[in-house]
Amino acid sequence: MRDSRPSSGGLARALHITPRNVFLLVMLGLLVHFLLPQLGQVRTALSALRHADPLAVTGALLAAAATYLFSALALRLAVPAPMPLGRTVAVQVAATFVNGIAPGALGGAALSLRYLHRQGLTVPAAATAVAVSRVAGVLGVALLLPVLLPFARGTRRHLVDAAAGRALAVLLTVLAVLVAVAVALAVPRWRARLRAARRQVADALHALVRGGRLVPLLTVSVALTLAYAVALWLALLAVGLPATAALLAPVVLVSVLGEGVATAAPTPGGLGATEAALVSGLLLYGVPTGTAVAGVLIYRLATFWLPVLPGYAALRVLVRRGAV
Repeated sequence: MRDSRPSSGGLARALHITPRNVFLLVMLGLLVHFLLPQLGQVRTALSALRHADPLAVTGALLAAAATYLFSALALRLAVPAPMPLGRTVAVQVAATFVNGIAPGALGGAALSLRYLHRQGLTVPAAATAVAVSRVAGVLGVALLLPVLLPFARGTRRHLVDAAAGRALAVLLTVLAVLVAVAVALAVPRWRARLRAARRQVADALHALVRGGRLVPLLTVSVALTLAYAVALWLALLAVGLPATAALLAPVVLVSVLGEGVATAAPTPGGLGATEAALVSGLLLYGVPTGTAVAGVLIYRLATFWLPVLPGYAALRVLVRRGAV
């Protein structure tokens, strides 16, 4: 009599257990663990959304979506080899999901590095490209500050602190790399690999300057910063902030402050710290408390919460196609 029980191989195929599926399941579990306690913030944001101007909300959503395009363009410009735009945008969308379970923007940076490595770049070249794109973001903020600081008044110190925080994060990363290099130099086998990596990094930086990509990269970085600011501005207009030119520059400054905090905060996606920084900055400029809180919640809904599920879907597609 034939045994009707499924074989272990058939059961494995039925369950379709693969390392990729396990990875995606673990990522989803971590997301639920970190973000589930914060869902009250989403409910409050949706409540504010019900009474908001739909046209301004639509504009905020479009501005938030534009940040993924600008992020992808910045990464492409930091890479000497051509990269597919659509897939690079998908990586930036997936980074939103990954950043939801990692402090600051570490998860997104690691995902971009893995993506570039899978596209054929060496690890040193990929790490250089990711670092260049992040440093370009700091330089983009530095280019905007001379124009915006005359409007800073009470937030000047906070903005300088935020810019210093981002610069400190870059400095600490550089110091960590230098320590790793010093350790590697102590081992002869690693020393040879380090020399090769150093040549690759130098070649990548020279190619950035020779290829005329430095100015476009800085331009895209400034556009990325302004896209976040426009999203915040439109979110505030949606809940009743007067559309006066006098408040535009302060909102840009507060947006820079908020994104700086989101990058440096030790919480996943900068949760809590980013909202507090944005609301505090707006209150310093006289924005009513209710308007500031509602506008910031809609802004975070557009830039953090709503992209989480599309980010997970993008990560699934990228993992299954072997792109990351």
